[in-house]
Amino acid sequence: MQISSKVFTEQQVRQFGKMNENIQELQDRVSSGKNILKASDDPIGAVHLSAAQEQKQILERFEKNVGFAQSRLRLGDQTLNESISILTRIAELTTQAGNGVYDGFSIKAIMTEIAQLKEAVVDLANTRDSQGQSLFSGFNTNEKAFERNSDGSIQYKGDRGSHSLQISESMNVKTSIDGGSTYMRVQTPVGPKGVFDIIDEVQNSIFLTGELSDFGQADANARLEFSLPENAQNWSFSLSGAKGSAKISTNAEPGNLQKIVDDINLLSTSTGVVATLEVETQTILLSDDQNGTIAIRDIEIDGQDAADTDIVSRLHFTPIDEAGKAIGGTRTLADVDQLLGTNLMNIRAAMDHLSLKQTELGAYEMKATVQLQAIESRKLVITKDISKLNDADLAKLVTDLQAQLTNREAAQQAFAKIGQQSLFDFIR
Repeated sequence: MQISSKVFTEQQVRQFGKMNENIQELQDRVSSGKNILKASDDPIGAVHLSAAQEQKQILERFEKNVGFAQSRLRLGDQTLNESISILTRIAELTTQAGNGVYDGFSIKAIMTEIAQLKEAVVDLANTRDSQGQSLFSGFNTNEKAFERNSDGSIQYKGDRGSHSLQISESMNVKTSIDGGSTYMRVQTPVGPKGVFDIIDEVQNSIFLTGELSDFGQADANARLEFSLPENAQNWSFSLSGAKGSAKISTNAEPGNLQKIVDDINLLSTSTGVVATLEVETQTILLSDDQNGTIAIRDIEIDGQDAADTDIVSRLHFTPIDEAGKAIGGTRTLADVDQLLGTNLMNIRAAMDHLSLKQTELGAYEMKATVQLQAIESRKLVITKDISKLNDADLAKLVTDLQAQLTNREAAQQAFAKIGQQSLFDFIR
């Protein structure tokens, strides 16, 4: 068979082109360290590699969500911890105010500090995260969680929603708790109250701390004088005498105290205390039939569930002798919710409530941390699989590349030598 120099040359050029492509591909694999540069290199392996890389990307998104959730939860935990510290300080100041050794100036100083501490709690409750989103406003993250009304009260502006993020194919984790349940639902003996209302009531009780007493006590005889509003009220209080104590439940109406007298006398067999009404002065006289100690405490009045600076309903308790002459100072008693001790307990209830919410945030963070460990373990396995599928054997590639370079060099030298002759040399 005869072949022309032109055809031979074209065939060799195409062959050199293929050799250069193979060399270039080997060089690309060596430089990238990857075994599969395009799907045609290993179609089945490319499918497995694509699935593994997609799964890794999904895990990385979950990992990012976990990190964001942990950041918000830690910020929430820190915020509640600082709020508890402030309430602890308010409790200390309240205790100091009740010691009875502070004058009016000192009481005002205590109340001023508590007012500033309340503002600090409001600021903490309006904390925003690194994205500028309100931490405790539920789903209304662009709004301040709490705002001050014109009367000085604090109103919650958020909702009861709780943000959550997906941290696995089948698991979400909350990233916050709503401010309504956190700062506005402290359980007290008279029902739920807001932290800010509790602080206000503490201030009111401190303001009245010099006027009110926890109980009234007398030896054998006492006089009761009631200050009452126009409408009748349901009262209850603990009355004790020589025989024991009993809870008196009665109806108090100005100008008509006979109902109170009757209800006290109904339980005289339990207490030993007998009541009589002085109609002209509208006062009640108490006497113990065994000359024992008479005491009244724990007054509860329907409709009065918070400490107020303006007390309408009061009971003035005065120890007297048998002749009706006062032999001791008069003590003013009011609803237990007006008392410093009750409001101090409410402050402690608020601290306990925030501590429980802090524990709730801690549980969410622990959930996120455990899931993060699972994600990291899964990523490690998938990374190894990707490495097996796609990481090149550099030693083998370098050997193959060297062989291809040697073959190309030998082929080029042979072509150059053959190319020095023409068909006319063979014709001769």
